[in-house]
Amino acid sequence: MTELIIRLETRTRQLLMQYAKSLEEKKDLMLRLKERDEEILSLKQKNEELQKQYTHLKMAKYIDMADDDVKDLRGRIKKMVRDVDRCISMLKVE
Repeated sequence: MTELIIRLETRTRQLLMQYAKSLEEKKDLMLRLKERDEEILSLKQKNEELQKQYTHLKMAKYIDMADDDVKDLRGRIKKMVRDVDRCISMLKVE
């Protein structure tokens, strides 16, 4: 009977030690999970910021292209006006 009690006490101590170890592991895992959650949140915020910057860059590029188109159009109009002036002057000479 004493042997049975000793084995029971030994097994109980082992279970308590395993429980304490499990609690430590849980604490460590919860800390790591919290760190990962914070990292994910940080990366999401960075991603949103980069998306905004990309959108602004696309808009700036579009505006820049529009400015180039306007400059090109003005150049073509000026050339056409010169051509028309040249034709008018040629008609006046005749």
